[in-house]
Amino acid sequence: MSTPTWATTLVHGALATHAVPPPPDVRGSAASMPFHDAMRLRAAAHHARRVYPGALGELVARELREHADFGRELAHDGLAARLAAQVLARRP
Repeated sequence: MSTPTWATTLVHGALATHAVPPPPDVRGSAASMPFHDAMRLRAAAHHARRVYPGALGELVARELREHADFGRELAHDGLAARLAAQVLARRP
């Protein structure tokens, strides 16, 4: 009885024809958000949970945090910056 080819591949590794190609080199050309803007968004996200209790505060906090973590303003209307300014202007 001979060894099946699938068993040989498991023992000795994949052949060169079955090798996995390297991941593509993906680099964008978009400018990243300045550090102080990202920190302002994170501060507003933290403050939003205290100002708006419940689901509304959690939603606003998540949105602001994702903008800060992603590091770019997706829309060019400045919605995240305006939202952060409104949240930070409110007293807890």
